[in-house]
Parts: sequence; C-alpha cells; structure tokens
Amino acid sequence: MTTSRTAEVIYEVECLLDPTVVEAFDAWLPDHVREVIACGGFIGAEIQSPTEMTEGVVLRRTQYRLANMGALERYLDRDAPRLRADGATRFGDRASFSRRVFVPSGVPLRLPETPVTCRNCGTEVPGKFCEECGQSREIHVLSMHEVVGDVTHSLLHLDSRVWRTLRTLVLKPGQLTNEFIAGKHQLYLPPFRLYLVISVAFFALSALLPDGEVDLLHTDENGNTVVALGPSPVSDETTRERDAAELDEVIGALTGNPDAIRDGDTTTEGVDRSGPDAQGLASCNINVDALGLKRFEPLLRDTCRKIAADGGKRLGEVFLNNVPKLMFVFLPLMAAIAMLFYWRPRRLYAEHLVNFLHTHALVFTWLALAAVLEALTTLELPLVGWLGAITVPMMLYLPYYVFRAMRVIYGDGRALTAVKFVSISTIYFVLLGVTFAAGLVYTALSL
Repeated sequence: MTTSRTAEVIYEVECLLDPTVVEAFDAWLPDHVREVIACGGFIGAEIQSPTEMTEGVVLRRTQYRLANMGALERYLDRDAPRLRADGATRFGDRASFSRRVFVPSGVPLRLPETPVTCRNCGTEVPGKFCEECGQSREIHVLSMHEVVGDVTHSLLHLDSRVWRTLRTLVLKPGQLTNEFIAGKHQLYLPPFRLYLVISVAFFALSALLPDGEVDLLHTDENGNTVVALGPSPVSDETTRERDAAELDEVIGALTGNPDAIRDGDTTTEGVDRSGPDAQGLASCNINVDALGLKRFEPLLRDTCRKIAADGGKRLGEVFLNNVPKLMFVFLPLMAAIAMLFYWRPRRLYAEHLVNFLHTHALVFTWLALAAVLEALTTLELPLVGWLGAITVPMMLYLPYYVFRAMRVIYGDGRALTAVKFVSISTIYFVLLGVTFAAGLVYTALSL
C-alpha cells in the first residue's frame, strides 16, 4: 500500500455501547477525539451517530483522516495504547470497539475548487483541516451563543484540560511535574501558563476582597505602633499625622538620633531644616554620614518624606504590585539552587523550574481559597465563623505537599528527602526575604 505524504488514510473506530453508558460516553468522546488528533499527522476527524437506533445497543463511529499510512503507524505505536486504555478503564466491557483502515479512491468531493490558505499558518488547505497546524478551513466570527458554549464546555466539562490539571495539581503532589517531564503536554495546561493565570487571579482577588487597603504604619487598640503590611483600622487626618510622628520616632531610633526628633529639633548639621523640605527632613533625620550614603542624601530624604506623608500607604500598594515581578526573578534562582541538591542523576534546569512553577501555583491557589474563606467569615451569616478553621489544615497541607512532591519527582528516600527539604526550605525563605527586601528598597526609591 502506498504511504506517500499525499496519500490520505481514513482510520475508522466503531463502538457498540451498552445503553447505560451512552450519556457518559458522549460526554467523554469529543475530548478523546481532540487528544487523538493532537498526536500529530491527523488532518481532521468526524463523529457519527446512526439516524435509527437498534434496540439494546447504541452505535457510535469516529472517522479520522491522516496525512498518510506512516502517520497512522506512528500513532498506533506511540499513542494509541495509552488512549485506548483510558476508554477501557472508563467503560470496561460496556463498550466494544472495532477498528478499520480505508484508503480513499478518486478525488474527494469535499475538496474545494480553488485552494484555500490557512489563516493561522498560511499553508494551502486542500481539505477541511490544515495539514500543518490542524486549524479548520471554515473560520468565522463566533456568535455569543457559540462563545458561551465553548467557554462553558472548556471550564465545566469534567474531562477538560483545566479541571484535569487542577485536580492533578491539588490531589497528586509531584505527578503533574512528572507528567510534563514525560512529554504528556496535551493533557494538561502548560506550567508557565498555569502559574501565570493562578498568580494573576490571586493578586487580582487580593485587591478585590474587602479590607484590602494597605498601610505600613498604624496604631493598634492598645496604643502600640504596628509596622506591617495590613489594613489600617483608622484612616482620618488625625491618625495620619500621628502615624507620621510615630514614623519619625522609628526612623530616629534606627539612625541613632531619636531625641532630636522628639524635641522638635529643626536643624541637622549641614542641612537647613526650615526650608521648603522641612516636613520631609523632620521625618527623615537620617545620619547619612555615619551610613556612608552622603551622595544619596537627597534621594533618601525625598523618599522618606513621601513615605511619612501617608504613613507608608503608597509604598505598600506599589510594593504589592511589584511582588509578581519579584517572583519571576525569585523562582528561576530557586530552580538553579535545586540543581545543586540534585546533581546526580543530572536533571535539566527546566525540570526544576517546572517543579517550582507547579508548587507555587498550588500555593497561590491555597492562599486565594484562604482569602475567600477569611472574607466569608466577616459576613453576618450563620456558621460562617467556622470557615476560618478550614484554613488551618489547608496551611498544614502545604509543607506536606512540597515534601511529597520532592519524593515523587526526584525519587529519594524519606530521610534524604527530609534533609534536602529542610535545607532548600531554609535557603528558600532566606532568599525570599532578601528578594523582598531588595524589592522594597527599589519600590521606596522609585516612589
């Protein structure tokens, strides 16, 4: 049989179904067909159902078109066993499959009279689907009904890539990374896209939830000054002035000259405290000579003045906006450090990076859920107070998840994994602190 590139092949799969599994089979089949044609070499596929029903049995037929016999043989050798096993596991003896191969004779009636150029890759499309990228020849602007149906199917279908990815990510530590390393890219969302979507959703959710106003300096109910990222209980003008005065004391204590601030000293050696910048200088009595930062004195004082003006609110907001960018610097650094702990057997840098992307996707998912639960507890509804207790086991799950993922991905024993877990975790938090500190300094100087 000729197997040239131009000789198309029709691969037909027919299934006889027990009526009890028809609904589940019809829900599963479209995604299964998409996975098949994504294996390479396929031109398109068509699912067929009979117009007349036979009592006691239901027929479903799928016809695949491939570029040539070689493409079919590659599929049967590499991908067919895995995809067939999925159907057999789901339906068992309630679905009976038979398969046939045909070679079209003559000119297919579906060919257009004039070649059509694929709008995706520019290749001529003689049939219904492009041989290079698989896009349909028939492209039109989707109606709202089609858009809603496509989105609903993609998000809510139990066998979609989204839910399959999230289910594997949450319930099976390390398996999603192993699946990607093994080359199973079509079944799951790409690691970078997964991390990007979840992290963006988390930071967007953090901004939308109530009590998201950021303030670096406020006074608690006992009258103590609190310097932290968190909501300020009071935001009136009196409180802001009090916060600025308290910030003077904090800065004065850190720079070794608290008395000058508290006593209202308006002069600093070599600096006029009575000029236009008096407010900023009063809040920034920094001994730049002792710190060796004389050349940066104007920038430091201007920065400190801006921070004191609103109690650090603007600094906190801009810093939180910069956190996603810091993470894009931090994660590649941690992947490089992980290589040092798993030098033998040698693994690619990308494998470690994928592991950190998946792990942080899980962390951001958990933090988003915890934030939602925390927000729900503020509602005046019965029993919502108990939702806060759920966050405790959720947070305890995170260290177990990381430890288990390390064992699954790298295959070390419990003892060795525990040593590496503690070592990498220590480096992780130290480096995270350094990264955030550098980001905070950069944010402050760029205000």
